[in-house]
Amino acid sequence: MSRDTRNNFIDNAYTLVGQEVEVITVEGTYTGTLVSVGGDSLVLETRIRGRLIRLFIRLALIVALFRLIGPREIF
Repeated sequence: MSRDTRNNFIDNAYTLVGQEVEVITVEGTYTGTLVSVGGDSLVLETRIRGRLIRLFIRLALIVALFRLIGPREIF
């Protein structure tokens, strides 16, 4: 990823802080509230097995990041 592309991704991701997002990585897909965006990772607050956690995801592993619109469904 070029430096300009990386900075553009970080700038766009930063606009989603505080919102419900879905992060698709090479290791899996994660949904939660985007807490922060750093130079090489982002922090996602989510629930795993019923427990609220903060998940740190390296930017190099991210394939896609998008904002979720509408209420979260509970199964």
